Amino acid sequence: MSVSGLKAELKFLESIFDPNHERFRIIDWKPDELNCQFNVTGEKLLIIHCNITESYPSTPPIWFVDSDDPSLTQVLERLEDVRKGSTLLLQQLKRLICDLCRLYNLPQHPDVEMLDQPLPAGPVGQDRKHGVTDEVTSEEEEEEEMGEDIEDLDHYEMKEEEPVDGKKSEDDVFY
Repeated sequence: MSVSGLKAELKFLESIFDPNHERFRIIDWKPDELNCQFNVTGEKLLIIHCNITESYPSTPPIWFVDSDDPSLTQVLERLEDVRKGSTLLLQQLKRLICDLCRLYNLPQHPDVEMLDQPLPAGPVGQDRKHGVTDEVTSEEEEEEEMGEDIEDLDHYEMKEEEPVDGKKSEDDVFY
């Protein structure tokens, strides 16, 4: 997956689970990391971290919490069973939130169902907030753009230039 594809996934997640969400919050993200909070009660917040490798989605994200609770460890271990291709992060997050709601006997929040939807095509969040600018592109994106430029050239027709003043050009002279 390209860096832009991963950023689109992360922006989509942040648009659903913003820092003011009542149940689950994306606190901060970078292309290789995701920091979240699960609101167990009004006073108890569970901090969840996710490391995303360069080979995502072929290598799944690594989830961890700052807790020794074996129930939480089991919830995180079950995320390894989720193998949903290009939206692996979204599907793992859905499983995580659902399992945490069951663990703490909380109702599942309806926003979780949004994680089954396809990613929106347009911009969702603010890149600058995360230190990412539009000028940064991956080599893969640049190669795709170059390929498109070359394809565009295939559609142009070349027109021969006519000599000025009716004179023959050097190419028209036969020896």
